[in-house]
Amino acid sequence: METNITKFIFATRFCLFTPALFSSPSHFLFSSGSFVVSSVPKPLSLARSSSEESKTRRSLTQSTNRAQMSSSTLNNNIAIKKMHVVIVHPEQWNGGSDRCTVALIRHFVSQGHRVTWLTTMIDEYWKNHTFDGVEIREVGLKLHPGDWWSQNVALGWHMVFSNLNPDVAIIDHSASCVPMIKWRFPQCKILFYCHFPQQLVTPSRFFLYRWYAKLIGIVEEELFGQIDQIFVNSNFTATQFCKVMPNIEKSKVRVVYPPCDIDFIVTASEKPVSRAERAKNNVYTFLSMNRFWPEKRLDIIVEAAAILKRRGYTNLHVQLAGSVMPHIPESRIYYDLLQDMTKELDVTDMVTFIPSPTDKVKFQLYQQCDTALYTPPNEHFGIVPIEALDQRRPVIVCDSGGPAETVLEDITGTKIAKPCGELLADAMLHHMNKTDWPELDTEEGYAKQRQRLETEFSTRGFCGNIDRAIAEMMGDLAINSEESSLEPVETIVHQPVATETFAKPYQQKNAAHIRRAQA
Repeated sequence: METNITKFIFATRFCLFTPALFSSPSHFLFSSGSFVVSSVPKPLSLARSSSEESKTRRSLTQSTNRAQMSSSTLNNNIAIKKMHVVIVHPEQWNGGSDRCTVALIRHFVSQGHRVTWLTTMIDEYWKNHTFDGVEIREVGLKLHPGDWWSQNVALGWHMVFSNLNPDVAIIDHSASCVPMIKWRFPQCKILFYCHFPQQLVTPSRFFLYRWYAKLIGIVEEELFGQIDQIFVNSNFTATQFCKVMPNIEKSKVRVVYPPCDIDFIVTASEKPVSRAERAKNNVYTFLSMNRFWPEKRLDIIVEAAAILKRRGYTNLHVQLAGSVMPHIPESRIYYDLLQDMTKELDVTDMVTFIPSPTDKVKFQLYQQCDTALYTPPNEHFGIVPIEALDQRRPVIVCDSGGPAETVLEDITGTKIAKPCGELLADAMLHHMNKTDWPELDTEEGYAKQRQRLETEFSTRGFCGNIDRAIAEMMGDLAINSEESSLEPVETIVHQPVATETFAKPYQQKNAAHIRRAQA
């Protein structure tokens, strides 16, 4: 407890005294509008010397042409003047929000805008990616309690003391930098993309943190009132956002699904093929593609495999693929725990672990599997079901959150009521016995589903919504409401889903591991 209190005090002081910290020349140097960390090392192997700074101007060569073509196809009636766009996105990992940031950068660069990206770190996953046409300002900050708030404070103060002059700022993570941006750049329009209200992301942490998050949430609601446009990534997230931010004007909030753009990764020879068109697997293959993180509930997949084995079904194989985040203790501990779980439940012959696959390997795994599994309850959106459906594979998901909006029951997959090993085992058995999925296996059915994905979940649709929102904010274009997909959200009441933290035999064991890691 003493260690947790120390961390809490550190986080509080960091947030409250950020201006003094950032004004200290012993910590930071301001030169020609650039922000150079002198005493705080840059994370991972991405720390760069001044001679290497040119390498931070990376090139999106794989996808710029395609993004430009897609955007012009969808938005040929939208003419937005060339702008300076600043994207504030700390902690560039390899999740849905991070890919959303890359899609934004790719789109704005392709449209000829000046793009500046402010971030606190870039994961090694992106070390071989090139970003041409974007100015990256990477402020090295160590991860610490409360960084979900203080990181954007740091980036906001960087903007205050920089030579930037943005027309539009696109922010995620938290609204803590909004007052600084509005004060320094009063003409700048701010668009916030909310992947999920931060107060609800970690509700199980120790009580001081919950009080701290509640206090910051009250402050953040005031800050959201200064934002010009708020995007949320699903109707579920919209409901949760309106719950924790009841005083925000509903007209500011729009549901815009994040982009799923896999065409720039796979080549023409690797276009999605149905299960009927490829060689049949010797055993029915299930694929879970998700981060190794406790809230993702991968433990029920191992539990379901054990249940099916006890029932006498051994003609199946489960692949657990996803990112292991080396700098996050919970991720490493959970990965090790799942491996121990497969041994204790005697399913090592049925379960294979594939840590941190590349994009190429990821889509090969989609093609090799028969059914995809996506087990987190109340997921904010969930890009994996979209990727799997685009690859013509049915999906099993929890009937809550974003996946409940993307998967059609018994048409493109199956929904289970809650994260439960027994329910998942029944759903897996149903898929093993179901011989075909016409909406995915036939060309006619897949064409219909592909059109749905392209309309609602593609990069093209996402960029079109971004352009429309900016055009409205900037007053450049009056948009016919019948053509616009940006309709104000309606508050939808979702019944809460029971979400046990872990499978019962492992709940106390894993919780103890996590507590030790946090201490």
